Amino acid sequence: MLTQIAAILATLTLLMVFGYHIIIYLGARKHVSKLLNARKSVHCDKALTELSIIVPTKGEPLDLLSKATRDKALALKESCCVNGEVLIISDDDDNYAQKLRNSLNDLLKEGLVKVIRRTQSIGGRTGALDFGAKLAKYPYVMILDSDSKISKNTLDALCRKLSVEKSNVVVIPWKGYSNSNTRLSEAVGFNTDTTSFLLYKLRWAAGFFIFPLGSGTVIRKDVLKEVGFWGQDIIQDDIWLGTKLAVRNYFPDLLPGGETEVLVPSRLKSFRIQQSRWAYGTSEIFSRTYKKILKSPLSLRVKLEMLMYVLQPTVSIPFTLATITALIAAFLEPGWGIFHTIHSLSVLFSAGIAESVVLTYAALHLNIGKLVKEASRKATLVQIGRAAATYGVLYPIIGIYSTLGLLKIKLSYKITPKGGAEEALEKDWSPLIISFITGAGILASLITMNLVALLILLTSFIPGVYALLRLK
Repeated sequence: MLTQIAAILATLTLLMVFGYHIIIYLGARKHVSKLLNARKSVHCDKALTELSIIVPTKGEPLDLLSKATRDKALALKESCCVNGEVLIISDDDDNYAQKLRNSLNDLLKEGLVKVIRRTQSIGGRTGALDFGAKLAKYPYVMILDSDSKISKNTLDALCRKLSVEKSNVVVIPWKGYSNSNTRLSEAVGFNTDTTSFLLYKLRWAAGFFIFPLGSGTVIRKDVLKEVGFWGQDIIQDDIWLGTKLAVRNYFPDLLPGGETEVLVPSRLKSFRIQQSRWAYGTSEIFSRTYKKILKSPLSLRVKLEMLMYVLQPTVSIPFTLATITALIAAFLEPGWGIFHTIHSLSVLFSAGIAESVVLTYAALHLNIGKLVKEASRKATLVQIGRAAATYGVLYPIIGIYSTLGLLKIKLSYKITPKGGAEEALEKDWSPLIISFITGAGILASLITMNLVALLILLTSFIPGVYALLRLK
């Protein structure tokens, strides 16, 4: 019985992970050529748009923050936006804030950058966002992370769009970049670009609700005021703000030809911290807002898809349960050899569905890799393999954090280490722990001849060994 349950849970995971992406792609594939041809540069006179860029920051490497802020300010100055400012909302100590001001002194004198230190760091990141938005001088507010990059071309396209279309909310898709070239950063960067195309550009073209991004969202200040800004201590602020907008029938727009460059982790430990926070924060927001989404004035089709989007991190829960169940079955349920397995309709049916979904998703991703990254099949398969290995290690951990979020158990916000802080990280021991535990289960399944448990446990054991040998 445990073996059959493990097989069903593992198949359910694949259906939830890949099935959703397959549905989105097949439903919106007719829009692919239009999105790929979206203009990435705009020739324009000064657009009648005034923009305040808000950058909340705490504990960031000073050199990284200073350079990124300068790049943002110069791109804004050279763009066709008629007026603009970059507000750095710092929750660091006064000494840090003063060093940052000194490094940006010329831009401060010009009035293009302001460094504002909060004397009371109330409400965490979202408290800083509220603080900055209320101080913003101009009618449109853009949220960017301290390490995010935005180009003049993207700002040109954005300000022209805001000037002509008078959009209330505009989301700018992500493009990954890295300060350290590792196997992990290559895989995460590739996955960021292809997933952004799939889950933002294609979903937008298909008419679904586009949730704001934590970095790369532009919103009218009066709309922010109407929805009550963000609020304090919200870990996953993008989903929270999106729900507030949906309830009031605000439908975010997208800038398909623009890019927000976001820094991707290059170390497994920093990626684990980032993904754990995302899983907890999104699941916690879902547990608080799903009723609000269902009651929103949007169409039933859009509302149901919104829930599917928000539920993405919870796909790790059936995977975690499948792994635990297979581990127990490896010790307690002997005799699941090949002949017994092929005579079990539930296991055989699960295996057939799993194989079909995986092959369909691989074909889909190969096509997206070619379209978005101009990558060869071999290069795309390499990155798919690296991403699968990484998530194979992290999924049990993500599953735990997703469960904690659904149960609304209070956790504090953890900042993803960057720059020198990331380089100084100690080795992540989670692959060793995962490999040891699943390895014991594999040994037991060989002794008890439980083929199903063996195959399921290998989906975590092989990634764990790969991570130990190949990922930093």
